[in-house]
Amino acid sequence: MSSLDVSPTTRSLGYDPVGPTPSSRPDIVPAQEDARATWTRALAVQATVFGTPAVLQYAQMSDQVLRPDAPGRMGVFTHQRTPAGPDFHAFRAPNVDTLYSTAWLHVGSEPVELVLPDFGGRYFTVQVVDAYSNSVNVSARTVGAARRVWMVRSDWSGQAPEGVPVLRVATPVTWLLMRIQVLDGDVTAVHDLQDRVTLTGGGLGVDTPPVSDDVEQDWRAFFRALDAALRLNGFPREEWALVRQFAALGLLGERPWTAESLDDATAGVMASGFAAAQEVLRSSRAQLGVPTGTGWTRVLDKGAHGHNFLARAVMNHVGLGANVVEENTSFNTYVDGAGRPLAGRTGPYVVEFADPPPQTAFWSVTMYHADTGRLVANPLDRHALGSAAFGEGGPVRLVISPTDPGEAGWLPCPEGEFFLVLRIYRPGRAVVTGQWLPTPVRAR
Repeated sequence: MSSLDVSPTTRSLGYDPVGPTPSSRPDIVPAQEDARATWTRALAVQATVFGTPAVLQYAQMSDQVLRPDAPGRMGVFTHQRTPAGPDFHAFRAPNVDTLYSTAWLHVGSEPVELVLPDFGGRYFTVQVVDAYSNSVNVSARTVGAARRVWMVRSDWSGQAPEGVPVLRVATPVTWLLMRIQVLDGDVTAVHDLQDRVTLTGGGLGVDTPPVSDDVEQDWRAFFRALDAALRLNGFPREEWALVRQFAALGLLGERPWTAESLDDATAGVMASGFAAAQEVLRSSRAQLGVPTGTGWTRVLDKGAHGHNFLARAVMNHVGLGANVVEENTSFNTYVDGAGRPLAGRTGPYVVEFADPPPQTAFWSVTMYHADTGRLVANPLDRHALGSAAFGEGGPVRLVISPTDPGEAGWLPCPEGEFFLVLRIYRPGRAVVTGQWLPTPVRAR
């Protein structure tokens, strides 16, 4: 029996306190008005950054399974039947190379069984995401040819049948995000595979209210969702010291959080702190990843950010459900090789790879609006180009322009600013170690 773990391993760098037993009483809240405002605003900023992944997932779960008119229900896959396009709004920066399927599980005392068909040589992964965006994958990379996988709570002590991998999930509610590669436009074949993936269990009712989908605009909706998510899923034990402070904002009190329970001064300061945190996230999007020196940033730690809460929040702000680098290494760029923002009005641009990205599945470059993270509408309905268009060997040349350049390899862009994501599925070792890097986007 093999075992997977949805939570990244952490190592304590601290120490055990000595002396009297620490106080369990609530911390003080400054009585002086200006001091209280400063303290409350600081906590609101921290809570927004810490809670962004949980809140965005909770809002998506509300839309997909919690609302009375929701299209799905707990413990059952809902399948996307066409590749993502400009009208895709479940989350930002979707790929267009696979069809998505999504399911929400409430893992109780009994295992949830995932049964997979034979995918042949077609790429697939079932990404298992806890409430704070920590991820692990059920894929050919992790379970080989296994066709049954058990998902269990972290404290489960049972025994799985011989040859059935066991995946221990960290939070009671777990998000499954499945991706199946579309080959030569054969969505019908993908539909058949989607329909043959089954779940048994995980459909326990969730006694928690849905929230509105404006959690990134309305501070009240955000904190209501954060309170509900914390009550439903808990949080890692080592993060108690941080979360405990949020009691000063009314979170995790005797009753579910409501803005109406706050005095006007506290409400105003929380709204201000939330707005400030959102601006921090927006302004930090281009910093996602480590600069490579070529204008591209290499996105690291996806699905395993640990205590890097700002990086985790920015990652989920750019695109919910980012996959681990071993399954999908990605590079982002908002600028050309000279550091100037990418924009159709200042193009066209050329992207050339003398050697295509090393991989054992496929790769693609996808185009998004810089301000929204949405796909770009264009007459060709073409949002990405990659190994499916260029083949496996030889040099690669993409031409990025808002109008037809009269060349092969045209990837249409908007007149305004945009960004690119290079995704490399099942990347080769040279990609994972950083030996292979994409060359700069060059203004033609």
